[in-house]
Amino acid sequence: MKKLFAILILSVLLVSLVAPVAVLAQKEKLKECCVLRQDISWKKGIISDCTTAGACTARDACTAAAPCKIDSAKAIGPKGAIICPKLAATDVVDYSSDQWGIICLVNMVTYITNWIFYLMMIAVVIVFVAAGAKYMMSSGDTEKTKSAKNLIIFGIVGLIVALVAKLIPSVIRLVAGM
Repeated sequence: MKKLFAILILSVLLVSLVAPVAVLAQKEKLKECCVLRQDISWKKGIISDCTTAGACTARDACTAAAPCKIDSAKAIGPKGAIICPKLAATDVVDYSSDQWGIICLVNMVTYITNWIFYLMMIAVVIVFVAAGAKYMMSSGDTEKTKSAKNLIIFGIVGLIVALVAKLIPSVIRLVAGM
């Protein structure tokens, strides 16, 4: 368990050192928009609907009582930016907002943590089935029984990690004040 924790910490440290280098090595300018991968309800700020004619119409302010719904597969960009180079140079932003960066961040973190959650849940089920089979086939051998119980503990830890992954987007919204 200590080795696994040390490997996890080392990999997080390595990614945190390599990621800035990879970002700075890019030659092209970063896109000032993003395409949403899932529907989002936003509770703060103003989000404008933009049309293909280049005119954006502001909605009412988004509040906790009346959140703004942002559809998936739509592009969102900064206020006043009409063109978004998501696929081609002439693509039009579907929504615009001053908070587009936070919306894109929350969208991406939610997308990634959903995948982590689904993969971890599959792994937890497999570990629990393997632990149950190992426990049933231990035939009273204390060493095999102890090994099966350790697998169950690993499955519970995996379940906790999966549940924490679903919690991360909510924490980011709380920290960002959204």
